[in-house]
Amino acid sequence: MKHLKQYILFFTIVLASQVLLFNNLTFSTYFAPLVYIVCIIMMPLGTSSLKMMIAAIFIGGLMDLSMGTMGLNVIATLPVAYFRRPILSLTASYTDVDGDGDTPSPMRLTRFNNYVIAMVVLHNLIFFGFEHLTLANFGFIALRFLCSTLASTALVYLFIIIFTSKLTRR
Repeated sequence: MKHLKQYILFFTIVLASQVLLFNNLTFSTYFAPLVYIVCIIMMPLGTSSLKMMIAAIFIGGLMDLSMGTMGLNVIATLPVAYFRRPILSLTASYTDVDGDGDTPSPMRLTRFNNYVIAMVVLHNLIFFGFEHLTLANFGFIALRFLCSTLASTALVYLFIIIFTSKLTRR
């Protein structure tokens, strides 16, 4: 795998910032950015499904331990890892997806924005759906999903820009 040290450093920074910063932000109950999903989004294109699932269990489990959510993050992260290849196929051209291990980036994938948005929306939809498990407060859940998805997407893009700029400089 190319750039293994950079990936490990990137994942460590993302997970630490999720645990130490974003989990402790309390602007309102509607704002709950979940940026750790960028670790799944930015895994190399040639990563096998088994490795993706193992990474999802590890990342989700680590977030569950830090947030005290007892499996909620694993439940939300596993389908995102499982459906990553089909989402890539739907949102990018086949030649872009058939990579040898390159990092997904705006320079590599033609419709990178669609890919990132689809991954964040899927993750947040599962996360907030399982968090509430009722439609009694549908307005609250929908507004929380919308605000958190917008915040998560913006922060994920920030991490992607920083990470891809470091990779292309080397």
